[in-house]
Amino acid sequence: MDSASIVIDVPPARVWDVVTDVEGMGRFSPENTGARWTSGTPAAVGSRFVGANRHGLVRWKTHCTVVDVVPDQRFSFEADEPKARWTYHLEPAGSGTLVTETREIYATPVWWVRLVQKSKVLGSNRDRLMQDGMRQTLERMKVALES
Repeated sequence: MDSASIVIDVPPARVWDVVTDVEGMGRFSPENTGARWTSGTPAAVGSRFVGANRHGLVRWKTHCTVVDVVPDQRFSFEADEPKARWTYHLEPAGSGTLVTETREIYATPVWWVRLVQKSKVLGSNRDRLMQDGMRQTLERMKVALES
C-alpha cells in the first residue's frame, strides 16, 4: 500500500468537500484530469464515476465505484481496471486536518493494465510515480485550501 499525508490548516469539512469532488480532482492531481459521475448520488456508497487520466501523450479512463464513506472522515473508491482502492482519511489536527491518501492494489489488474505497466510507457517505476503523485496532489490541495 502506498500513502502520503499532509496537515492542511482548515477544518475536515472543508477538506471533505475537495476530496469527494471527483469531477474537480484534476485541479490537484498530476495524472487525473477529472471525472464524471455516471450513477447514484455523488460521493455515496455504490455511486459510480468514470475517471479521466493522462501521462504525457497517453490518456485513459477508469471505471470507479465508491465503496466507503464516513462523512468528514473517510472516502474510498475502487478503480476497476487497475484494481486499486483509493482512500482519503481525514483526522482533526489542532485547528486543521491531517489528510492521508492511500492506494492499495486489492486484486490482479486487468490484462491490458498489466501490459501497459510492463511496457513502462507510464514510467519506469510506476509505484514511485504514484507515491510522488499522491504527495503532489495533497500539496496542491493544501495550497488551494489555505489561500
